[in-house]
Amino acid sequence: MKKIKRISAVISAIATAAMSMGWGEYSVSADEREIIPENSTGVITIYPDKPSVEISPYIYGINDKGDIEGVTATVIKQSGAEISSYNWETNFASGGTDGKNRHIPYPENVYSAGDENAPGKLADNLYVRSLTGNSPLRLLTLQMMGYAAADGSGVVSSDELSRNTRWKKVLFSKEDTYLNKPDTKDNFVYTDEYVSYLVNRYGSANEGGMNGYLLDSEPDRWAERFSVLGLEKVTPEELTDRSAELSSSVKTIDSEALIFAPSLSGLQGCINLNNQTAWNNRSGSDKEYSWFIDYYLASMRKQEEEAGVRLLDVLDVHYFTEATTPMGVSVLTGSGDEARAYRMQSVRTLWDSDYTENSPTVLLNKQFTPLIPTLQASIRINYPGTKLSFSEYDFGGGDDMSGAIAQIDALGTFAKEEVYLACLSPATADYSFQKAAINLFSNYDGSGSRFGSKLIQAENGDSSMNSVYAAADAENPETVRVIVTNKNLINPQEFEIDLQTVRYSYTVASAYTIDENAEIIPCDTEMFTSQTDNTISFKSPPLSAYLLILSGSEELSELPVQASEAASESVTSATEATESMTAPSETVTSADSSVRENTDTSVSSGSIAAGDGVINDDAVIDGSESGTISISETLSETYITEDIDPDDFSETAVTDSPAQSGDVATPVKVIVSALAAAVGLGVVYVLFFDRKK
Repeated sequence: MKKIKRISAVISAIATAAMSMGWGEYSVSADEREIIPENSTGVITIYPDKPSVEISPYIYGINDKGDIEGVTATVIKQSGAEISSYNWETNFASGGTDGKNRHIPYPENVYSAGDENAPGKLADNLYVRSLTGNSPLRLLTLQMMGYAAADGSGVVSSDELSRNTRWKKVLFSKEDTYLNKPDTKDNFVYTDEYVSYLVNRYGSANEGGMNGYLLDSEPDRWAERFSVLGLEKVTPEELTDRSAELSSSVKTIDSEALIFAPSLSGLQGCINLNNQTAWNNRSGSDKEYSWFIDYYLASMRKQEEEAGVRLLDVLDVHYFTEATTPMGVSVLTGSGDEARAYRMQSVRTLWDSDYTENSPTVLLNKQFTPLIPTLQASIRINYPGTKLSFSEYDFGGGDDMSGAIAQIDALGTFAKEEVYLACLSPATADYSFQKAAINLFSNYDGSGSRFGSKLIQAENGDSSMNSVYAAADAENPETVRVIVTNKNLINPQEFEIDLQTVRYSYTVASAYTIDENAEIIPCDTEMFTSQTDNTISFKSPPLSAYLLILSGSEELSELPVQASEAASESVTSATEATESMTAPSETVTSADSSVRENTDTSVSSGSIAAGDGVINDDAVIDGSESGTISISETLSETYITEDIDPDDFSETAVTDSPAQSGDVATPVKVIVSALAAAVGLGVVYVLFFDRKK
């Protein structure tokens, strides 16, 4: 017993000394250390008078898997591993390796007695859910892999007999009469007959039917996911040819429907189609393309010229963050404070050139990030007028406030970078906080009130520990809505919002926040202090998000100091320019041209329909008290005529901050060191001087 006591004393002394010297940083809780250096203050500047950017109403979308109740989504889309093998004639599908290679009725548990064999039940399910959730846009996925499940009889093997008897071939063109009740006895499933069936059942895209079609899902994973079929990895040429053929078939039947493709699984798919061998074996002019996206866009444009119809309206990719913490924990599925902290930074891979996430794909392919500007550059060069969408994406944390903040940043980024459409595809069954984040933009008061249709320039002083997004509506410019997040895990932030305007004096009319139950609740406006110089200050607790509705009550009689100085400088510059023009031998170049030259004026002629009307590309979706969503076609696509610095609408670049170890206050270190010394002396006494038996 005496030896045990002595050994325990030694271990305690060593552990205490180690903690006092900072050796135990990973045992220190988040309450005692900062994972990423935190900010105690946040300086935000908003410019309501500067030119704004139209926010696409279609970035607030959702995938139809899981529980979509309680979220106000403007788009609903089909998803799931089974989608590539779905047999629309009999409603069977296979989940592939994700579903243990089982053939099942799909979708499950949605049939009424007697209609189990009615064709197109998956489309019916999508249509009903869109009406129930007041989501006016419906995107349906068409099968392009080439094989569909022939039955729903469970596990299928990889032998030759199973491949011949338990699968049916999918063909894009029937070249025969389309039937409303398809022939289920033959060995083929026709995709164009499916589109014809949908148009006859629901109407065309401009008659309230399916608004757009995705050309299958994640083709770069077909061979991996459906290994029982013995498929070879799809090559760049094969995928482009299939895409062009299927798109042409769809456009022949419904010319107004938008085509989304190629719906790749992530960054690596964009780079080489997850087929490095085929990508390396390119020949001739194909070797000039730096990544698969360039090749795909250029090839689809070439095939469009041959077909005489636009074959790709929206470049679509999937993006699920691959970022990990320094300890290797996935921020998409991980829990704990490290995952939470780095999750809220991971969205920067979409837009920030100064940020490099900790993931093998990004570390080995940094030249292709930030992802959105790289994709948009490819579009401008290879297929102008094509829009950009992320029909499946997720940054994780659906059941946590960090997930809400990451979701807010994703939506804010999509707005800033002028993404056309985006649909959240949550990795967890519980994604209540992500739903709340979407509703903060699409329906923050439960009565259809939205964030706004025009994004206003806002800056946050180069801070990586908060973010800000501001917007207004064209018909109500005096009301500005501002979303502010605090990404600190430990410390509150004192925010000061400075509104640089010469038009209105702003006060906080109302405010909302997301609470610990993932509910959007009103805030007491007394927590916000408004000054006469158009500044608003408030204190934000750790890990929080606020929506402020600012009301411009009256026009300013005097310019703010900054605005006055800017106006004075502008007058001086104009005078100098006028004087310089009197010398005919001098050439005057204005750095502030009043007209922006547009090098890319080609736009898609496609439109999306809802109800009985067509939704143009920049339509406004307004919520009404009854909960329905009406469509107005008031915002046609135009170009801003002012000369705009591109940097004005990109989020301020921030530098990546390394993770800090758990710092301990100096007085605490002194006390703990003294205790350790005392324990050490006690151990020495026990070992060498205490001889009592």
